[in-house]
Amino acid sequence: MAASEVPDNTHDDPMSTVPQFFAHHRLLLSRAFAVLLGVYILFGPPPPTFAPWVASLSGLTGLALLAIAAFGRVWCLTFIAGKKNVEVVKSGPYSMVRNPLYVFSFVGAIGFGLAIEDPLLTFTIAAAFTIYYYFVVRSEEAYLLANQGESYQRYFDSTPRWIPRPSLYTEPDSVEIDPRRMRRGILDAMWFIWAYFLHEILEAIQRA
Repeated sequence: MAASEVPDNTHDDPMSTVPQFFAHHRLLLSRAFAVLLGVYILFGPPPPTFAPWVASLSGLTGLALLAIAAFGRVWCLTFIAGKKNVEVVKSGPYSMVRNPLYVFSFVGAIGFGLAIEDPLLTFTIAAAFTIYYYFVVRSEEAYLLANQGESYQRYFDSTPRWIPRPSLYTEPDSVEIDPRRMRRGILDAMWFIWAYFLHEILEAIQRA
């Protein structure tokens, strides 16, 4: 995507209120989706039955993706925690892709659907995630371009938005970490794991 496709001033874009709404209400919308997900798991129809080997493969693949997502988000926070709106972070995972936190979140979302062996839910989560974060990223990019100027523009032009490019990887010898932000970030990064265990609990309640 060329830099000219991203508006420098969202106020000039008649559609800017949509990405701004998603970005400004991200936490509320995420919690609402989590509640709806819990209701679906508890009261929705059971997922289709697969051959044992298919179900096992789906479950193991999902758990592996959940672990990758949790580790990846903590890795990203090591570089970005407390710095996102202060400086252009472009080392570690951010040297390969501009939105690695969201990439790992997407991996975790797909992993959750596979871990609970529900293809319909997997597709629904993937579609909702794609639409939701499309608007969130649009708003964030416009904000960063407006506030960090040429420094972010160069990063924007040289680094992919969604598909990591490993050949770009660089990392410093050391990074400065804010312990409080990291602690909160680690708990947040584990929400995929919490969601999986919550599903197992709700499924046991449903069976009962």
